[in-house]
Amino acid sequence: MSIRVFAEICAANSPVIFDADSELPDPFDGLLIDHHGDLPMHSCMGLPLIFGEKMLGALTLDSLEPNAFHSIPTRNLEVLSAIAASTLKMALTFSQLEYQAKQSKQLLEELNEEAWERDGGEMIGNSEPMRALKSDIEIVAPSDFNILIHGETGVGKELVARTLHYQSTRRQQPLVYVNCAAIPESLIESELFGHVKGAFTGADKNRLGKFALADEGTLFLDEIGELPLAAQSKLLRALQNNEIQPVGKDQIQKINVRVLAATNRDLKLEVENGKFRADLYHRLSVYPISVPPLKERLGDVELLTGFFLEQARRKLGISQIKLNPNVVTHLNRYAWPGNVRELEHVINRAALKAKARSMGKAVVSVTIDDCGQFDDALPHKIKPKHRLLSFQNRALAYAKLLRNINAR
Repeated sequence: MSIRVFAEICAANSPVIFDADSELPDPFDGLLIDHHGDLPMHSCMGLPLIFGEKMLGALTLDSLEPNAFHSIPTRNLEVLSAIAASTLKMALTFSQLEYQAKQSKQLLEELNEEAWERDGGEMIGNSEPMRALKSDIEIVAPSDFNILIHGETGVGKELVARTLHYQSTRRQQPLVYVNCAAIPESLIESELFGHVKGAFTGADKNRLGKFALADEGTLFLDEIGELPLAAQSKLLRALQNNEIQPVGKDQIQKINVRVLAATNRDLKLEVENGKFRADLYHRLSVYPISVPPLKERLGDVELLTGFFLEQARRKLGISQIKLNPNVVTHLNRYAWPGNVRELEHVINRAALKAKARSMGKAVVSVTIDDCGQFDDALPHKIKPKHRLLSFQNRALAYAKLLRNINAR
């Protein structure tokens, strides 16, 4: 296509049919094998492809027969031009959406990787219980088994869930977190499975549920023991059939989700007491994992203390920070009922206090006083019951003394 022919088509708002004797250069001159030099007289037509008052391109047609296009009604050519423009627009839109989808997927992968590194993805600890835990994770992570993670408050069940996801084949897909204890009972079904506009009062638009958001990825149900029985039955149906039904929608939606559940409750006891469905318990605990409390992880307190101290150093902008030699011994005497989370909070507070106390010093030193006293590390106090008994004994003694005085 010569530049002059193309320019005339682009300048037009409707189909352009060139005369056979047009002085414009022939677009096929010298390009056909069976013709040398100039071509014999022929027909040429151009359709500008305009969509939304924007030109997307041009469609050209040529024929060796003179005046081949003159008999075509102008209206037909305009319809053809509009159809071609719409088709091109759709193709360009699909291409753009595909590109954006690839970008979004790549961004999701990078964000997952960044969040993993930022949140301290490595599980700190070299004690025997931690080695056993890491071994269990390494075994089950590549599978698609549902996993029940059990442990006391603060042991790091969420970190175990993130590690399982990160070591699985779904690591490039989303890990969606749900705190079952924080969802009002009336909204649980909508939160998990989604709803359509108008399904209930306040549903002013369609909303995807957590299962749909986690499709092809992992759904982490924290505090699973807090779900009411009615919600447990609906969750069981989703796990059994791999399908969900948004509130207010008739159609069933197929899903591919791996479920990790966590609780600090004894779900076996909850099943016996009728507070948790036995079938759901067995569906979730295909491969149960128990996270050990900190008091059973001999030697890990020192490793975790160093890790949290380094994190606090970066957060507080401290150049150098260290522990006094007797601090670790002091920390090891404590039973840590709040587990790893409590230790992290203690180290953060201690680093903050040490920084405030060491203003102007090159190296910040954390002392026992910065860590503070722990409840079970304090001297034993008289319990209220003992104080009550002591008061009663004194009262009885006074009463006896008064009786003796009156008797005299």
